[in-house]
Amino acid sequence: MKDLIEQVFRLINLQHPIISLESPLQERQKLLFQIAVECELQNIKCYLWSLEDDQLYQLKISLGKITFSNVNEYQPIKDKSRQEHYFEILRFWKFTDLQGILILEGIFSWLTTNSEFLTSEWIKSALINIKLHNSNSNKAVLLLGPNASILPDIAAFVPSITHQLPTILEIRSCLKKLLPEYDASEIDKAAIAAVGLYIADIEYGIKQIIASGVFEPLILTKCLLAYKINLLKRVYHVEFLQSPSIKVGGLELMQESFLKYKQLMTPLAQAYNLRIPKGVLLIGPPGTGKSYSAKVCSQLLGIPMMIVEWGNFRSYGNQAEFKLKKLLALVDRIDRLIFYLDDFDKGFAGDDDLGRRLAGMLLTWMQERTSNVLIIASANNLELLPPELTRCGRFDDIFKVDLPNNGERHEIFKIHLARFDERFRNGGDAYSEEQWRRLLKETYRCVGAEIGAIVEKAAASTFCLMFGGDKNTHQHSSLPRLEITVASLLEARQNINPLAIREADKVERMRNRASLQGLPASPIDDSVYSHGNINIFS
Repeated sequence: MKDLIEQVFRLINLQHPIISLESPLQERQKLLFQIAVECELQNIKCYLWSLEDDQLYQLKISLGKITFSNVNEYQPIKDKSRQEHYFEILRFWKFTDLQGILILEGIFSWLTTNSEFLTSEWIKSALINIKLHNSNSNKAVLLLGPNASILPDIAAFVPSITHQLPTILEIRSCLKKLLPEYDASEIDKAAIAAVGLYIADIEYGIKQIIASGVFEPLILTKCLLAYKINLLKRVYHVEFLQSPSIKVGGLELMQESFLKYKQLMTPLAQAYNLRIPKGVLLIGPPGTGKSYSAKVCSQLLGIPMMIVEWGNFRSYGNQAEFKLKKLLALVDRIDRLIFYLDDFDKGFAGDDDLGRRLAGMLLTWMQERTSNVLIIASANNLELLPPELTRCGRFDDIFKVDLPNNGERHEIFKIHLARFDERFRNGGDAYSEEQWRRLLKETYRCVGAEIGAIVEKAAASTFCLMFGGDKNTHQHSSLPRLEITVASLLEARQNINPLAIREADKVERMRNRASLQGLPASPIDDSVYSHGNINIFS
């Protein structure tokens, strides 16, 4: 906040008549207080006007608190028969003898290309006249709002300041005041959990957690992290995941690359000017494990993951670019993060200007960012992506996540079976090689998601056979084992029509296109179940 106030008053002291300040609503009270305090120190009068009540107030500091007093010189037009009458404050400030800083709230939404044309033009003209009339005077207008987007033709003479997310040092300073009994290491852990939140959000979250009776540092840090995850989901519509603990069947080549990324994120690699790829693109048919692969990367690198549905930005309309800008600023501030763009191709399905503008913003950020953020995007249909996204230097690594081969399907089956049948846990196996060959043959062209569904159906049918009828009410001192048979899996397979068979033409087109641009995510199948290891003369 201190740096922000310094930026504002540096421009004011340079006699800029109009300044734009983008600040989130939750920081508004603290921001107004700090501006009023600085005005008191510099002997500058400070006024506030908002569209809500069309009243002018003078801000003062009394006994450590901010006060609002009516300014009688300003008399708003009561009969607002025209929309310009709501903004009479602009005409008043141009001619009034009052001097100081006028903070205007509620103007930005009328200064975009999507606002009503005549009103927008009137406000724009009024601001231009203020600039011309009040240049080199002791009067300044501070346009304040959460989204400081303005028309391009006035952006040149309106310097813009953005209220950035707090740094880790600022968060530590805040937490020391809120949690004075915590030692330095406990403050550091809590600060890391809070990165990505504004100070006002952190203060509110800590107070809520303490009010619920939580004081122990470790539990409070976990509660603060849960509060942040929930808040990010509500504000940014993203899913924030801590590094998971999962198993994966196959995709060894891609996992080897992920381990190299971990090395490239170390200070030693950065000392050699080595960096992680600008972006990683996962392409292939639906259900092959692209989203799962991103979670595996999060696990191997030991860093959290933020999941974004890229196609959702299209639903924001004229707010889409602002939403993306704020999200990218959040990602930069959190740092050491996997930024996963799910269904990346769906954001370009309309082939319109909005999709290309969003892609341009993303590419510019990918090119200029200095944070240790690994961008991973997944796409089913490579044809929908603009060519500039897939050229060399954009997404440095492109992997083809294909239909699993026999060896991979064997591993995927064992991972899912272990969820229900304890015989498959800790590397165990309950089927013979002949049974596995039959099962793998019947599940040819099934993807990982379909294999998981087959196992779940087989587990459910096995359970119903074990506890059907009157057995449901029987109390067991110890639960009997759930043993899933190959026959139940084959029966469940008959109830599923794999996508790669149902939509064979579309899937093959996706696979062929992916093969042209993507590196293989899996090595050649060298398991005992590979087609090359089948003795056709037995």
